[in-house]
Amino acid sequence: MRNITPLTAALLLLATQANNPLVGTAALAETPVQAETRYEVTLQTNTASGVVVIGQKQPDYEAEVLAPLHAAQAAEVARKQAAAQAVRAAAKAKTTKSQAAKSAVTLVHVPGTHTDWMRAAGIAESDFGYVDYIIGRESGWGVTKSNYGGSGAYGLGQALPASKMARFGADYLTNPVTQLKWADSYAKSRYGSWANAYSHWTVRHSW
Repeated sequence: MRNITPLTAALLLLATQANNPLVGTAALAETPVQAETRYEVTLQTNTASGVVVIGQKQPDYEAEVLAPLHAAQAAEVARKQAAAQAVRAAAKAKTTKSQAAKSAVTLVHVPGTHTDWMRAAGIAESDFGYVDYIIGRESGWGVTKSNYGGSGAYGLGQALPASKMARFGADYLTNPVTQLKWADSYAKSRYGSWANAYSHWTVRHSW
């Protein structure tokens, strides 16, 4: 047998394995599968290897994480601002409508004296004194007078709610004759007469 150096033996063994692709397959089969790892690779035309592995590829944090997050946050802020603006616009429109309605009510003027109004409402002249006393203290003859305490009472006779007067006319918010028709009906149905309503008012200071 010829003596060979260790280097020569290693080269012979390497050549044998290269010519026999089946050698080492069992060992490869037993090698555990590693998780997929991505590497950044560049092609270098001016080097001997041609392909250079730079290192493991890192995610673009700015583009893949921060940019979508900032876009979502901006969309949420815009949505909240739009909702708040819609609420403010609705409130402003409601206030404007309320002020317009109030102005329209305040500007209404029905000609005639208190006596003319009572007569037009069908109230007996013998009751005019009682009516004048009660209405004068309930509203000061203010057709659009609202209760100071915020109870909702309204008009000459302080009907509560004001809509009670609607069956005597759709203009019950502004027409003193319509309001007095309701007051006449109320006094007679609740107290039997204006005289009894007057007696109750002097004791209770309400009717």
